[in-house]
Amino acid sequence: NDIEDLNSNIEKAGKTIERLEAEAKRLEGEVSVLKEDINATRTQREERLAMRNTEVEEFRQAMKDDADAVELLKQATKTMQEFYRRNKIELALAAKRQEPEYTKDADKAPETTWSDAKYGGRTSETTGLVAILQMITEDVEKEMATAKKDDADAQAQYEKEDSAMKATLDEQLALKLAKEKELNEVNERTQDKQEFKDAKESDLGAEEQLKESITGDCAWVESHFESRRTKRKAEMD
Repeated sequence: NDIEDLNSNIEKAGKTIERLEAEAKRLEGEVSVLKEDINATRTQREERLAMRNTEVEEFRQAMKDDADAVELLKQATKTMQEFYRRNKIELALAAKRQEPEYTKDADKAPETTWSDAKYGGRTSETTGLVAILQMITEDVEKEMATAKKDDADAQAQYEKEDSAMKATLDEQLALKLAKEKELNEVNERTQDKQEFKDAKESDLGAEEQLKESITGDCAWVESHFESRRTKRKAEMD
């Protein structure tokens, strides 16, 4: 009958609602985990970018310091070469130090002669200093070239890592969006099923009231009909 059908529909709707609520709870948990993963990935990208920015800043400062050092070294070398030029000291000759000449007389002290009557300082040492300055300059310039290559490699590595993290983030965002859409659909189905259940419960209440009313009327008719029949029989006798 109608009451049995209503009870059956209400029971089925209740079970469906329980299943949908469990599904919604599962999806909510997955969305929560995805949110944490997304925040973690974003934090990793931000930290990696900050690290790279620090590396770039340090690289640029180091390049500036090295460039300043090279400039000073070149100026020092130029100044020293100019000193040699003014004093008419040839670098190639200055590097060659003359040895003292010994006489055949073992008892006579050796005589020391100079390449020029003019004083040119300790030419072998000063000329060696120029070579050292030039060598240091070349070393610094080589270090700068190596640093540029290392920085380019570091930039390439950063871009590779950031690209991978961005791809991961995009996947996480897309999955989160899909899960949220699925959760909304489940919630809508739950709401629809709850409204259906509420309507059936309302119908059941109305049916039960109708049944109770009909049962009451029948009982009244039955009781009064018996009394009326007895009175009628007495009148006829």
